[in-house]
Amino acid sequence: MLDIYLSGAIPQMIERGRVLTASIPRDLPRDYDALRATCKQQVDEAIHKLQMLQSIVNDACGLEHLRAFKRIVAEMDLIETVGIASLSRALKADHRLNVLIDKIAREIQYPRLIPTVTTLSQNYFCIYPSFNLLCIPLLEGNFLLHLPDLYHELAHPFFTEKNDPVLEPFQSHYESAIMEVLYHFENEKTKTEYRRGPQHFYDLLHTWQKSWIKFWLEEFFCDLYGVYTLGPAFVWSHLHLVIKRGGDPYQLSLLRVTSHPCDHARMTAMLCALNLSGFQEITEQIQQKWVTFLEQIEAQPEPEYHRCYPTNLIETVADNAWNAVKEIQARIATPTTQDRIHSLLNQAWQQFWQNSSMYIDWEKQAIETLLAECDRQ
Repeated sequence: MLDIYLSGAIPQMIERGRVLTASIPRDLPRDYDALRATCKQQVDEAIHKLQMLQSIVNDACGLEHLRAFKRIVAEMDLIETVGIASLSRALKADHRLNVLIDKIAREIQYPRLIPTVTTLSQNYFCIYPSFNLLCIPLLEGNFLLHLPDLYHELAHPFFTEKNDPVLEPFQSHYESAIMEVLYHFENEKTKTEYRRGPQHFYDLLHTWQKSWIKFWLEEFFCDLYGVYTLGPAFVWSHLHLVIKRGGDPYQLSLLRVTSHPCDHARMTAMLCALNLSGFQEITEQIQQKWVTFLEQIEAQPEPEYHRCYPTNLIETVADNAWNAVKEIQARIATPTTQDRIHSLLNQAWQQFWQNSSMYIDWEKQAIETLLAECDRQ
């Protein structure tokens, strides 16, 4: 049955790929050239894989061929629903945001190809490094308080970039941080074995170690890149996000690898980084508001919290990220930095806290001015 099915399904998918190629818009601004080229290349590669699979399909084909076909279908689905959908539905707001991301990249001396921005995100801010596509929610470009999260997403492609001497120092310090994580958890596991502690504790440590290495450390580094290149606005934005959408700030994963560290650990790292950058006074202000927030929601860490997120390890990660960002020649934000977008995003949070009842009116005027600047370019 599978040979008959694949002999019909493979040509149909090849034709789907050809239609996808034809659907790539040709009349968009040059901001979209890199994404167009990437989508075209990936469709071509998928079609080639399908043609190669078609050439070996026969009466003996089985699960191996089916699995290969399904992998290619998944690749084609991603190209269609993310890459080409972003091109086909590009709005005026997207064009403005691409001008904005270009301004940000120039301010912070971003060391690689600037991502294309789309407002098609269904899941807050995220980036697809394979497309170099940064996705944000539909209306986020009309407001200022969450735009600092752009800086976090800009760092994610650093971890997958290959053969780039400019980014190698960043990757080297990231690897050093991995070694620190391994040392901590292997030491904790050894202690547990020596004390003949419950197997459950050992399994927890192993799960946390996997989470740190597979996901959490990259998230920490992206947060820290945001702090070091933008300053207080990034940390205020994290507080804003946690209050609006967060759960338990101390939440520990139990025997399940998770994609993000808990919010309190992230805040601890950010405040450490902000202090390193010379923002001691604002660090204390944010720390006070964070502590007050934790008290008001009655958040308390579990007894094992500090085995998962030891303060000394978080400080070591912040130190490694500091060196990583400096050594790729990024512009480090300091209290004297006066770049246009940097100043606007930090001023927005100053306005919010100084006169919250009038903030909406101030923000509307600030956004209108910013978008007008983007339209002129």
